[in-house]
Formats: sequence, C-alpha cells, structure tokens
Amino acid sequence: MDLVQHLKQRHLDLELHRPALDHAESTATFFLWNPSEQMVGFQQYRPGADKMVHGDPRLARYFTFVGHPTVAVWGLESLHLTPGVVFITEGVFDAARLTRRGVSALAVLSNDPNTDVKNWLRCLPRRVIAVCDNDAAGRRLARCGDVAVSTPGKDLGESPEEFVSDLIRRFVRR
Repeated sequence: MDLVQHLKQRHLDLELHRPALDHAESTATFFLWNPSEQMVGFQQYRPGADKMVHGDPRLARYFTFVGHPTVAVWGLESLHLTPGVVFITEGVFDAARLTRRGVSALAVLSNDPNTDVKNWLRCLPRRVIAVCDNDAAGRRLARCGDVAVSTPGKDLGESPEEFVSDLIRRFVRR
C-alpha cells in the first residue's frame, strides 16, 4: 500500500500535521516539539517493519528520539482547535484520529510521561482528558489527565467510530 494512503487510513491529516515522508524507505517522520515550539526530537514510523528489531532499534516500526529530557509531544499544531479541552494519548495515530475530527489532541509518546510533561499538562489552561489504552499501560497514562477514559478496544485507533463520536460529544463544548 502507498505510504500516503496508509497514513490517511490511520486518520492522519497530512495538511495539518505534515510529517516528512520518505517514499523510497516507506517511512514517515513525525516531529516532536516542546511548549516553546522548538523541535526537540522525532518519531519515525515504518508501517511494514516489525514492532521490535533487535540489534538496531532504528529499524523497528516505531523509533523515537528526544535530544535531552524535556517536554516533547506531538500535535501542538492542534491546540487551537478546541480551547477548553485537550485530549492526550500514548501514540501519534490515536491523537491524529481526534485531530482529524477537529479537536485538540497531543501524543505524549509514552504511557508514563516524564515529570516535565506531567507538570506542563497540569499548567495548561484546559481540561486534560487522558484517552487510555485498555491495558496496564493505559492505567498509568490515566494519572496524567483531569479525567481518564479507557478505550473499548485495544487502543483508540481500533475503537469503533461511535466511541470516538461519543467521546468528543461528552467533553467538547461547541
């Protein structure tokens, strides 16, 4: 499958988020930003790769690099979409599913974000809704939000459209 089509199937709005695409290597690179809008890292996604690659983690399906311990999130460009609330998720594609629906969502790229990320989220002038995978890791992420919601499936990407619509309707005032 074509890389662009694959990313669109995973709910990524290529006009809003603009990852760097390497079609020859079938790789998408998502840039990670701190609250001062400085690029502090990246996550590479290789849809055809194994989830784990022993010997060279850069060849795995997901490879994340952050230059030094800091706040590093994906999706800051969506914060203007819904000023009163921001959804947080573990992964890029879970956040992308929400931003495609016109709501603010950030991927914290972890189920247990570092203290800097947690403190920054607490300082946001928004209600933070943690959308958690339905597992032990998701329960750790739940501690980062004002409210936590578990997905009915493995993660938000695999949840029914009805769940996503209800989630947005429940927390976003339009």
